[in-house]
Amino acid sequence: MFQHLQHHPAITQAEHRALAAISNTDLSTLADELLGRPRRDCTAAFAFGSYFHSATLEPHLFEPTNAHDPADHRQRQAAAQLATAVRRRRYPRHLIYTSRGQAEQSYTATHEPTGLLVKVRPDLLIDSPKRQRRTVVDFKTTSCRDLAQFLTTVEQYGYDRQGAFYADVLQAQRVVLIAVQKKPLKGQEPQVWIVELTAGQMDSGRKKYERLLKAFLQQQCRPVVLALQS
Repeated sequence: MFQHLQHHPAITQAEHRALAAISNTDLSTLADELLGRPRRDCTAAFAFGSYFHSATLEPHLFEPTNAHDPADHRQRQAAAQLATAVRRRRYPRHLIYTSRGQAEQSYTATHEPTGLLVKVRPDLLIDSPKRQRRTVVDFKTTSCRDLAQFLTTVEQYGYDRQGAFYADVLQAQRVVLIAVQKKPLKGQEPQVWIVELTAGQMDSGRKKYERLLKAFLQQQCRPVVLALQS
């Protein structure tokens, strides 16, 4: 399904975004376009997500304060608090500190049916000691009030598609979501939920990304066809 997997160990998040390849975000944008949904401004969400992932996975690189921008300072502090809540849980802490997983690493590969170059940057990629099983771990922040509500967002927000896309590109067998509440009940710690995507969710997500990649190919071919017809 995907071939020519290439690891880009030294590039930054910004350099990853600049790569001329199709990302999961591109798939989301195309899905919105095809469904007639208005374009979403995800700038603020991307910034907060970047702070949270850095504070969780690369705390040595994370700067939790910003004396020059009070709003940004609050965002950084909130991200740091959520990262702390995640690390207090035994399983996430084990994954982050003792699994020897690769955090924030970029990969590209070619989608064999379409020939399109794609890119992924998993939060954490873990190989078993004998390299017989590979797991993609994706950290999420959520406004859900409980686990049951979060489970409804797996399909709603395309986590099934993203999980299948990442797993297939990276030849992984498991996808684990670790979600932390952004707004816990007053006086309570943020809840942390650990969810492994089921085979059914992976199959559903696979069908979604396959359709979108084919739509990307059609979009790329359309200008050529119009030029030939003119």
